[in-house]
Formats: sequence, C-alpha cells, structure tokens
Amino acid sequence: MDVAFVGRLTATLGVLAMACGAASTVPGPLPRGQALADLQRNVYQAGIGPRTWHIVTVMAEPDADTLSVGVIGSLADARHALDRRFPDRTRVVHGQTLVPAVWRPGHDYPLEAALRGLEQPGFQVFETGAEHGRTTVGVVGDLDAARAYLTDHYPGRTTVHDNTAR
Repeated sequence: MDVAFVGRLTATLGVLAMACGAASTVPGPLPRGQALADLQRNVYQAGIGPRTWHIVTVMAEPDADTLSVGVIGSLADARHALDRRFPDRTRVVHGQTLVPAVWRPGHDYPLEAALRGLEQPGFQVFETGAEHGRTTVGVVGDLDAARAYLTDHYPGRTTVHDNTAR
C-alpha cells in the first residue's frame, strides 16, 4: 500500500474525528417541556406589577408554545409588561384568587372567602392570609380605598398590603 495514501487517509480520519467530537459538544435546544417549565418559572417570578396587576396562575397551554397567565388587576398593564418581556410567549387572562388547599390554624376562612369574592371599583383582592390574629389582605389598585373599605366593613379584623409585599 502506498505510504502517501495511508498518510492522507489517516489525516482525513483525524479531521473527521475532531469535527464529530466538536459537533457532539454543542448543546442542542432544550426539550419543549423543559423550555416551557423555564418560561413558566420566569413569568411567575416577573409577576408583580407596579400596584396595578398581580399574577395568580401561570399554566401551559396543551400543545402550544405559549402560557396562559391569570392576572388580577389591570389586564392591559399586564399584557403590555409581559409582551415586552416575553414577546409572543404569553396570553393574559382574568385570574381568580387562589383558595389555600391546606386548612391552617388562625385563619378566618369565611372572612377570607368573602374578601376574595369582593368586587370593588377601586381595588381587587389577590390573596388573603393570617398573621397575628388578623386577616391579611393583598390588594391591587387603590390601597387607601381598600383600607378604608375594609376598616369600615370589618373593623379590627384585617391588615391590608399591596402587591409589592411578598
């Protein structure tokens, strides 16, 4: 066999092996499920608006590359902010306040249910809880109006905070 031919064949195989090795180290795209899970985590972490909106749920749409984002408060403000940060990846929908799945001591669950169902023009309740014997109420919108309303209707039973407190 010709020595020159063997040398060229060896060099060609060496270059091919290096190219294959380099190609195998380039990471591929994330699997669809992992990419959506990462997007869902990022959207939920971005979910506090400047007192006008609050994310309560982030759900993947079946067979879609977008997420449905349940928002309490200004849907327009939320759409604008999420479209700017995650273009064409979210669909903003009207959210519902969440009911805790575990019953805990210290909570006044009938009061919390009434507060979550409250419909007032100046503010909306996005969460309730319990702290130091009082019901905590997270609101979006006019914080002063919420405090005045809840103090008038439920004196001494509530503590109001806005959606920037977490």
